[in-house]
Amino acid sequence: MPLDDCPIPLRRSQRLYADVIVPRHIAKAFTYLVPAELVQTLEIGHRVLVPFGQTMLEGAVISLSDHPPMGMKTAYLKEIHSLANGAGDAELSSTLFELSRKIAEQYVAPWGQCLRLVLPPTPTRKTSPLRYVVTDQGRAALNAGNCPARLRPILDRIARRSRGLLSSTLQQSRDRNSRQAVDVLEKKSWITVTASKSTATDSPKQSLKSSVDEFDRGEQADQSPSAEELPKPDPLWVTHVAECLRVNQARRIVLHAPWEHRVNRLAGAIQQAHAMNKSAIILSGEMARAEWLGHLLSTLTKLPITFFHTTSGSDRWKQAQDRTPSVVVGTRSAIFAPLRSIGLIWVDGEDDPAFKEPQEPRYHARDVACMRAEGERALVVLASAHPSLESKIDAGAETYTVQPETACQPEIELVDLRNEPGGTLFSRRLLVAMREAVENKTGVLLFLNRKGYAGALVCRDCGGVPRCPSCAVALTYYREVGRLTCRYCGLAAVLPDSCPTCQASRLSPVGEGTERVEVEARRLFPHAKIARFDGDTLRRSASARHLWEGVRSGAWDILIGTQVLFQRGPVPHRGLVGILHADSGLNIPDFRAAERTYHMLVDAVSLARPASAGGRVLLQTRFPTHHAVLAVLSGEPNRFYEEELTARRLLSYPPACHLAGLSVSGKDLRVVETAAKQWKKSLEQSLVRQEPVMIVGPVPMMGGRPKGHHRYQMLVKGVDRTLLCRRIHESVERMEREYRKGRIKFVVDVDPVEMG
Repeated sequence: MPLDDCPIPLRRSQRLYADVIVPRHIAKAFTYLVPAELVQTLEIGHRVLVPFGQTMLEGAVISLSDHPPMGMKTAYLKEIHSLANGAGDAELSSTLFELSRKIAEQYVAPWGQCLRLVLPPTPTRKTSPLRYVVTDQGRAALNAGNCPARLRPILDRIARRSRGLLSSTLQQSRDRNSRQAVDVLEKKSWITVTASKSTATDSPKQSLKSSVDEFDRGEQADQSPSAEELPKPDPLWVTHVAECLRVNQARRIVLHAPWEHRVNRLAGAIQQAHAMNKSAIILSGEMARAEWLGHLLSTLTKLPITFFHTTSGSDRWKQAQDRTPSVVVGTRSAIFAPLRSIGLIWVDGEDDPAFKEPQEPRYHARDVACMRAEGERALVVLASAHPSLESKIDAGAETYTVQPETACQPEIELVDLRNEPGGTLFSRRLLVAMREAVENKTGVLLFLNRKGYAGALVCRDCGGVPRCPSCAVALTYYREVGRLTCRYCGLAAVLPDSCPTCQASRLSPVGEGTERVEVEARRLFPHAKIARFDGDTLRRSASARHLWEGVRSGAWDILIGTQVLFQRGPVPHRGLVGILHADSGLNIPDFRAAERTYHMLVDAVSLARPASAGGRVLLQTRFPTHHAVLAVLSGEPNRFYEEELTARRLLSYPPACHLAGLSVSGKDLRVVETAAKQWKKSLEQSLVRQEPVMIVGPVPMMGGRPKGHHRYQMLVKGVDRTLLCRRIHESVERMEREYRKGRIKFVVDVDPVEMG
């Protein structure tokens, strides 16, 4: 629905009607009567409280009229209750209001859901001072697979949180069966109730500090470099940024540079904006890295930094709104911070998949940053050590490249695993290099982007694989705790003695994970101090703190890690980096597999010392001629970008076109399949002759059946994004009307980052 600009002067009579969008999965606006006390003052963009069913919702006025919609019976209209936050602060920023509408159009999402993104958080009642905490008996039952299926989801949810779960949080989603499950868990002594230190929240998950200055400085300070340790930005960059900030026009710069060359440029740009009385928003994909970056910028700029996050409360929202100029650092939701006079938006690590919101409205923060910069007439910088292809060929952006000096690069050697014995984890050359590094105390880092002991167990007789009964995916093998786990729903199963298909007892692990690497490293280097960094070992805050402190102090002889190593502040350089399976990501059925592999290899190589300081990288692979591998070996990024872009254009994949993933899910396979085929037909019928839109599918989705749901998917390709979204919007509205009571879910993901 377009924003009503009210070209005809509005007669503010005693009868005034307002169309209000509410934050729900509803595409249309609802018409309300305007109460007499608001007739003369209510404006488009005002936040209002309106009755909606049995509850009261905050919405936004999108149009005003002195006559009701044609055919509507005014006797049934409800009246607006009041302005949302009193008369003083009810107006939503026009730029944020318009941004929410654009997101709805660009991502084929209900405007109401997009409105949620820009509305201030609603203060909630005080939370219960009680927490549920898992006991040792409960954790043992969970690890051993002895927990009954009906109790497992609740117990697993509590166990995943090191400080336990607030009883009020659990209460929000608890039905009668869950209440009984909690009672049983308490009786079994698998959970216990403790007093919580905090008893009040401003939002359901409020647990953040108000600014970076209040973070744990003891943890952050040790890893924060000083301004003197960082490369100075060149004068040409400083002058150009100052000019971009001064002209008050939307500008885009793609900064292709290693992090140490980005951070001083970022700090300088913030100070330049601040000197012009302009605010800045800095985005980072991961929360841990955003916190680290916020603290570092606070040190470098000497300015107050506000940390903004999806769970930030109304106090934080008001703090960001009132302070001008303001500097906000946060994850993707920080792009909606209610700042005034924005001059700079900086997206650090713009290629990070974490910038894509997985839930409706499924926006990409990088693209929304560009939208907001347009509305605010601000400079947006898309910065990365390896920009995405989309940013690399962005016709509307300037590209600024800072190549690392050759002297700062490690020596990179390729190990062809085809010449090694089958099943080799450490090649002969890597073992020799590891022994030298351990003896010389220069540090070893072994990189493998897969946790667990093995990807799966496979029967050597029938080839059967133990699978999750709900999700239908292979269970990951964890040798340390002797269990199989589903990576989708978290189901934990006891290690079987025999194959569930043929009952044979010859089950073997296939596909190495970091847990197996640790086992082998400890066997080969029994006296070395070894630490493993992955999603399992870093789950508990106390364990994570101990591991990171060991990294900074140089306590570990051998580090074994996944990509979580890149999600925080920089890791101190090591003398030897061993990339165990450089090509493992190439086998993923995703058109971005090569690009992600290249990004990951560049990041892994950056963890080694310069060659002048003895730094070496051994890159093990079975695909030594792949362009992602060759580009890393040669240190020539354009070699990768050119070949990858050629392949994308040949196959009609982004950035050569726009892509939308459409999926249908439900518990009845027959109904899901029928609905998917019908959706395709509806979409085809809406296309005008010769419109450049291609539809692939529908096919069953890969990756299992979470929560027992069947899923079908289609891919829709088109060069014109506006046309593509318009056709999808028309078709999904028809499908949702037809299957309103069919318990079928239709999902639209425009420009998806994950396939299948």
